[in-house]
Amino acid sequence: MISFEPCSDAPVLRAVHRSLMAPSFRPGELVSEDDLIAQFDHGAQAVLAHDQDGPMLGAAIIEHYGGAVLLEYLVTAPEARGQGVGSGLMSAVLSGWGASATVLLAEFDRPDVQPVHPVHGDPTARLRFYARFGALALDLPYFQPPVAAGADREHGMLLAVFDQDGAISDRGALDARQQSAVRHYLDEILESADDPDARRLRAAAARDRLRALELDRYPEIARSPL
Repeated sequence: MISFEPCSDAPVLRAVHRSLMAPSFRPGELVSEDDLIAQFDHGAQAVLAHDQDGPMLGAAIIEHYGGAVLLEYLVTAPEARGQGVGSGLMSAVLSGWGASATVLLAEFDRPDVQPVHPVHGDPTARLRFYARFGALALDLPYFQPPVAAGADREHGMLLAVFDQDGAISDRGALDARQQSAVRHYLDEILESADDPDARRLRAAAARDRLRALELDRYPEIARSPL
């Protein structure tokens, strides 16, 4: 039987980083072990999946940005894939933080930029998975800021919002409060960046109507960089 439990214990989180996260994410996507632990001093939270014998099968980690909550990482052990671990973690995130946040966000690879990888996975299959939980792609030329000093940005990404009650899908766009939370999130992650890509991203988020599209319509969304 698989259990899903919150965790803030530093040694356990270090083990999660080493055994689950480091093998599963590109170096440009993954914060360091020390930086991961430091996030928990500033409001980050985690849910871990265990089987009845205790081994870690997966983890979800979220961060708070004002009214926005970012699903920063969701990872499943290779041997546990197809056993409901990812779905259980996603359900725990939605029930634990999705209902209280103004927006619940996540970053996804664009399948037209990132290829299928034997370790890092299939971006198209990943979009299908998250679509089951109401994820919609925001019409933004999104990139992930550097995860560490000296690191590069991760371009070729989407910023998605989870639409739990169908209201965003019905409108086809965020409401004013949701859009304000997204702008606040972008202001925090971009900090003082003022290059053309950062200005494009901020300008897209400031439009009167920020569209939210079904994930399979992602080709309609401009890439960053052009």
